[in-house]
Amino acid sequence: MTSSPAASERRGGTARWLLAFAGTWQADWRERRRDWRVWLVVGVGLALACCAALLSALQLSATLDARGSAQQAEQQRWSQQGKKYPHAAAHYGVYVFKPLSALAALDPGIEHYVGASVWLEAHKQNELVYRPANDEPGVNRQFRLNPAFVLQVLAPMAMIFLGFGMFAAERERGTLAALRINAAPLSALALARGAVLLCLAMTLVLPACVAVGVLEWTLDSRSPFSDGTLRAALFTMGYLVYLATWAALIAAVSAWVPNLRSSLALLIGLWAFTTLVLPRAAVELAQLAAPLPTMQQFRAGLDDALGMADDPAQENRDKEQLLRQYGVKDAKDLPVNWAGVSLQRSESHGDHVFDEHYGALFDAMRRQSATAALAGWLSPAVAVAGLSSALAGSDTEHHVQFINGAEQQRRTIQQVMNTAITAHREKDGVRHDGDQSLWDRVPPFRFLFNALDMGSLLARQILPLLTLFIASLLLCAAGLRHLRNGNLR
Repeated sequence: MTSSPAASERRGGTARWLLAFAGTWQADWRERRRDWRVWLVVGVGLALACCAALLSALQLSATLDARGSAQQAEQQRWSQQGKKYPHAAAHYGVYVFKPLSALAALDPGIEHYVGASVWLEAHKQNELVYRPANDEPGVNRQFRLNPAFVLQVLAPMAMIFLGFGMFAAERERGTLAALRINAAPLSALALARGAVLLCLAMTLVLPACVAVGVLEWTLDSRSPFSDGTLRAALFTMGYLVYLATWAALIAAVSAWVPNLRSSLALLIGLWAFTTLVLPRAAVELAQLAAPLPTMQQFRAGLDDALGMADDPAQENRDKEQLLRQYGVKDAKDLPVNWAGVSLQRSESHGDHVFDEHYGALFDAMRRQSATAALAGWLSPAVAVAGLSSALAGSDTEHHVQFINGAEQQRRTIQQVMNTAITAHREKDGVRHDGDQSLWDRVPPFRFLFNALDMGSLLARQILPLLTLFIASLLLCAAGLRHLRNGNLR
């Protein structure tokens, strides 16, 4: 049985396409190796990438060591505070420190602008303190070199300088017509040249990969993620799609515009708008859409609510119910200590106030993040920035998770202390003091972030990024059709 002529033609077309792809790849790669400008751009970019990865890795390692040592010292201080009244120990308090992941070395997100530690004490939910940005000069806050900045901002710029003449240069030289005469498939040319461009850009990723691998190895069991492998895989795929989007955009623009100057100008304008202007505009618009109160306004409202005492009538009803439960007429005759019950009631009242005020604040912060993420449908930089910070655990949502986890630890401490007070009646006016056996009943603080919310991640970051990638491919295909129809000048 022989194959049909149509099948043979299809196989022949596929073979020609593959040969054109391989030939274009080899020719373009050989030309890139011989061009000193390519070595200059890649060398500068690689130097910046190495510096960013090294500095971020060293800084994160030092931060984790410092926080780990401080957490151990705090646990020891709490455990060895000596004998005292349990409520005094609750006011004595303890600091807990926010954990960081190895991926935070790649994308620190908001970590430099939010606190690293919070003091847990009775009756108060405190704000986090020790913000690294407070100790840095203004220039560092405006321009912070880290792997995320290199990949999101500098890598596309390097790709533009290396690829803006992908088709525009041949247009100006008049060699594009010769390719068409030889029936070279333009799609094979575009894919091969885009792949070379992507490979050159991926060299900027290598230092970050090495840094994270070393950090992950040294972190041992201190990772705050239960799904670290999934996060790392999505992180890698996200940036691969992001750089591939830029490769397709560069090919598309170079195919559409008539000359090199126009190609470079249009690509730089597109880069500036999507990586510099639009992300900042998205943040400003998000603040307008969901404004946050100032710290003074928030604290004033919280203090006013805390200053309103719990309902005295309800307290009397609870006390009468407890007296009836134990069949006595006076609190002094109770087999439990009413002071402990009263303290826990006060804590419950405060917890309700904290949940109401902080819940409203966190909801507004989440609305800001959701509003800013909408710009990801227009800018791949916004989409990949939101994706990488979410995967690294350095975004607003993960920060709120830590605040809630620390608050749960604070409430656990109060519960243990008040339970101990309740269990020991005063004897001849002498209160029962706790010791190390009581302090050790409080479990050590070990915080893990929640597993990824794939639904939210898909809707806010992954779908916009994939949509822009597909749109860039369609734009590239339209540009190649523009060339194929004879628009060679």
